[in-house]
Amino acid sequence: MLLLLKMWMPALMVCSLISTAVQAQPPQAEIDAAIRRGVSFLKSRPDYGRNGLNAFVAYTLLKAGEPPDSPFIQRCVKNILVDHNQKNAEGEIVYKPGGDFNYCAGVQLMVLEAVDPKKYYTEIRSTVDFLIRTQHSTGSWYYPGDTPHNGDTSITQYAVLGLWAAERAGAQIPTDVWDKAARWHLSTQLRDGGFGYHPAELSESAAKHTMGVAGTGSLYIISEMLYPNGKPLVPESNQADGIKKKRFGFLEKVDLAESPDGAGKPLITKPTVPLSAIDNGKSKGLDWVVKNYNIRKPTGWPIYYLYGLERIAALADMKKLGPHDWYADGARELLTTQLEDGSWVGAGNIPPSTCLAIIFLSKATVKSIKPKYVPEPVGSGLLAGGRGLPENLAEVQMRNGKVQSKSLSGDLTELLAQLEDPANANLEATQESLIETITLGDREKLIQQKERVLKLIEARSPDVRRTAIWALARTNDFRVAPHLIEALNDPDLGVRIEARNGLCTLSRKIRGLGMPEDPLADVPDNLDEKERIKIVNQWSAEATKRWQKWYNSIKPFEEKFNLYEVLNQLPSSK
Repeated sequence: MLLLLKMWMPALMVCSLISTAVQAQPPQAEIDAAIRRGVSFLKSRPDYGRNGLNAFVAYTLLKAGEPPDSPFIQRCVKNILVDHNQKNAEGEIVYKPGGDFNYCAGVQLMVLEAVDPKKYYTEIRSTVDFLIRTQHSTGSWYYPGDTPHNGDTSITQYAVLGLWAAERAGAQIPTDVWDKAARWHLSTQLRDGGFGYHPAELSESAAKHTMGVAGTGSLYIISEMLYPNGKPLVPESNQADGIKKKRFGFLEKVDLAESPDGAGKPLITKPTVPLSAIDNGKSKGLDWVVKNYNIRKPTGWPIYYLYGLERIAALADMKKLGPHDWYADGARELLTTQLEDGSWVGAGNIPPSTCLAIIFLSKATVKSIKPKYVPEPVGSGLLAGGRGLPENLAEVQMRNGKVQSKSLSGDLTELLAQLEDPANANLEATQESLIETITLGDREKLIQQKERVLKLIEARSPDVRRTAIWALARTNDFRVAPHLIEALNDPDLGVRIEARNGLCTLSRKIRGLGMPEDPLADVPDNLDEKERIKIVNQWSAEATKRWQKWYNSIKPFEEKFNLYEVLNQLPSSK
C-alpha cells in the first residue's frame, strides 16, 4: 500500500498544480488583449450621441488608456458640452443632461474630471449644482418628476460617484449633501447589511448583489468625504492654507461659498451623522458582500456586480474580499464570456456591459483614488518664491515652503482703514487678512460697514476696488447688485471679473450672464490688441444689460417704482 502511494504521489502533485493553475489569475497579456478587443468594439460605433452612454464610453476608454486629446474622446466631450449650452425659458444658458438625467450627470462629471478638471471647471460646477438641486430631501436621487418614492440605490450611486469626481476636480460639495446621502443609505440598509434597488417597493426592496456593492461602495465614498482620514470635515477656511485663490490671479474662484439656498449657511459644516454609524454601515455592507459573494450567478446584472466589487476592493484597499480573489475570479469569468467581436452581453445590453467589463479589468477605481488637481492656496501669486517681498522682512513668514506676508489684525474696521489709506504699502497682506476675516467672521459686522466698503469701489487703486467688490458680494445684500453691475465696465479688467464673480455669488448663477470667467482666455489669439479689447468690451456691455434685467426682476419692492427709472422708460420728447 505504501509503495502504491509513493507511485501515485507525483501524479497527485501534478493534479494539484493543475487545479491551482486553473484558479490563478489569467496572464496579464490575455487580460490586456481582452481590454483592447473591448475598446475596439466600443470605438466601432463612431458617435454615441447626447446621452449617458456617450459619457460612459468616454470614461471607459480613458480608464483603459485612451489619451484625453484623442479624436474619439474629444467627440464624446463635445457631446457632453451640448448639455451645458441649453437655454431655459428666460434665454439663460443652463445645464440640462440627456434622457438619463442624474445617471448622465454623474458619469459626465467622472469624464470631465478625468479629461481636464481645470479646463472644464465651469461645466463641472454647473453639473454639481444640478445634482445638488435634484437630490431629494431624504438624501437620495431618483428619476425626474415628483412621483412619491424612497430613492434608487443605483442612481444614487452614480450621483455619489459624480460628486466624488467633482471633489477631486477642486469643487466643494456642501457637507449637507453628503450628510443626507449618508443618512439615506443607513436608513435603507437592510438588517443583514445588504441593499435593495428601490427600498420603498416590496418587489424591489430585497437584497441584490448589484445593490449590495453599490450601496456599500457609496458609503465608503461618503465616509471619506465627511471624515477625511477618519477626522471630521471642517470648514476649509479654518485650515492652514486658508482661502483658495483663483487660478488666474484674482481674489477667489467662483464657487458656492454658501449653501445653495443662499441663506448664509456655510458650505462646509461639521457632519451630523457620526463616523461610528457610517463605519458600522460599511462593516455590515462589506460582510454582506463577502458572505454573498457570487461571480457566476449574482442577482441583477452580473458585470455591473463585478464593477461594484472592483470599486469596493479599491476603496477598502483590499486585495481579497475575505477568502475570495475577486480580480482573478472576475477576470477568468470575463475572458471566458467575451464574444468574438470584443463585446460582452451581460444582462442583455451590450455596450454598457462591455464598458463595465473593461472598467473592471482596468481596475479603474484605483486610478481615481488620488486627486489630480489641488487648487492653489492664497499666496501663490506674487509672493511665491520671494517675488514681491515687502520692504520690511519682519512682515513675512514661510508657509508650505513659500514666502508669504504675515496676516494682519483680524479687526474689520482696522483692515478697512488700511484699504482706505492710499499710502498702504502692504496691500496684499491687507487683502488676504480681509478675505479671511470676512469669510470666518460675523457677516453682520460686514453689513454694518457696507457704506465704507461702497466708497472703496471708487478708489484710485484697482486692487482696492477689486477687494471692495469682493467684500460687497459677501454681504448677501441684493441691493449692492447695481454697484457690481456698474463695475462690469470698470477700466480695469480685474475689477470687471471680480464684479462678474460677485454677481454670480449673489445670484447663485455660477455660469454668469454674458461674460466668461476669464475673458482674455476666450478671445482668439490671432487678433490684435485693439480687437481683443473691443470683444471684451462687447462682452461687458452685454453682461451689463443681462445682469440689469436680472436685477430688475428680483429687486426690492420699494425700488420697483423708482421715479428716475419711470422717466427713463418714457418716450423721448426729442
